[in-house]
Amino acid sequence: RQSRISPTTTLCILVMIDTFSVSLVVPLLHQYFKNAGVQSASQREMLSSLYSSSQIAGGLIIGALSDVGILSRRSILFLSFLGSALSYALIVVGGLRKLIFSRVLVGLVKQTMTVSTSLLARYTTSETRAVSMGRLTASTTAAWIAGPSVGALLYKHVGPSAPALTASGLFLLNSALAAILLPVDDERGEDDAKAKSKKGLKKDGGKVASFTSNLKTCFSSSALASVVTSLLLLGWVTRTTSYANMASFYEEKYGVEPHFRGYIKSYQTGLSFLFQSFLVQALLTASGGEKRAAVLGAFMLAGATLCEVNASFEVFLCLVCPVVAVSVGILGVSLRSLVTQVTPKESLGSVLAALDVL
Repeated sequence: RQSRISPTTTLCILVMIDTFSVSLVVPLLHQYFKNAGVQSASQREMLSSLYSSSQIAGGLIIGALSDVGILSRRSILFLSFLGSALSYALIVVGGLRKLIFSRVLVGLVKQTMTVSTSLLARYTTSETRAVSMGRLTASTTAAWIAGPSVGALLYKHVGPSAPALTASGLFLLNSALAAILLPVDDERGEDDAKAKSKKGLKKDGGKVASFTSNLKTCFSSSALASVVTSLLLLGWVTRTTSYANMASFYEEKYGVEPHFRGYIKSYQTGLSFLFQSFLVQALLTASGGEKRAAVLGAFMLAGATLCEVNASFEVFLCLVCPVVAVSVGILGVSLRSLVTQVTPKESLGSVLAALDVL
C-alpha cells in the first residue's frame, strides 16, 4: 500500500526530527562531559576529535559498503537512526567510557543528511530538485532554531537526562516513520550502478583513493587553492575560537546557568536564518561582488571578536551575535560561490566532495 505522503515530504519530516533530536543535546554536550568527569580542555578536544575522525571513517566505510551492494540507502538511514538512538541513550547512562563510545558510535553511523540528499535526488527530477533541496535545508534550520531552546527547557525543568532521553526516543520514532512512510523500492535500477561502482573501486583503489584524488583537485590551480584554503581557515577559526565550544565560558563570563547555552544557540541560529533569507543578496550587491564581500566579512568578524572580549551579556546578545551571524554568513556564501566560479566544470563534483569531508 502506497503512502499518501510523498517520499520528498517524508524525507523532510525525517530530517527535521533527526536534526531536532541532535539539537536537543549538542548545545549541552559540555555539561554532559563535565558530569562524566571530563574537566580538562585536552579531554574535551579529544572527544571532539574522536567524533570527527569517526565521521570520516564512517562515511568511507558505509560508502564502500553501499557501493558494493551490502547496504542500501534505506538501510543506511535505519542504521543512522538506530545507532544514534543507542548513542544518545548511553549519554543518559553516564560514565566516561560510555560517553567516549557514544561519540564514536554516533560519528560512525550518523549519515542522515548524506543519504537523505542521495534519496532526494532519486525521488525528484532536475526541475523539482532545487525546490526539494531548499525544503530539506529549511527543515534542518527550523529544527536548529527550536531544538536547543527545547533542550534547555527540558534540562532545567525536567532533568539533566531529559534532553538525551527525548532525543533517543525521537530517533526510534524516526525509524518507525521511515519503515512506514519511505518506499521500499529505492534500490530499483541500482544494480548497474553498483556493478559500475565495483569496477570503479577496483580501478581506483576505493573510497580513500577517490578522496585523495578529489583533494588534489582542490589545489589544481592557484585561484582555486586560495579559495579552498580560505574556506578551510574559516571553518577552523570559527570552530576553534567559538566560545560556544568552550566549556563553562558563558557560565563564567556572564553568570548564566548551563542550560542557557540552548537558548543562545537558538538565538544565534535564528539570526543566521534571517541573514540567509533576507540580507545575503543585498549585502553581496552592496559590497560589489563575492571577493569584496568576503573581505568585508573578515573585517566584520575580526571587529566582533575584539568587541566580545570586554562585552557585557547585553552587548553580546544585541551587537556581537548579529555581527558574527552576518560576517560568518557572508564569508561562507561568498567563498562557496567563488569555489563554483574558479573550479572547472568537470572538476566541480570532486572539489565539493572533498570539501564536504574536510
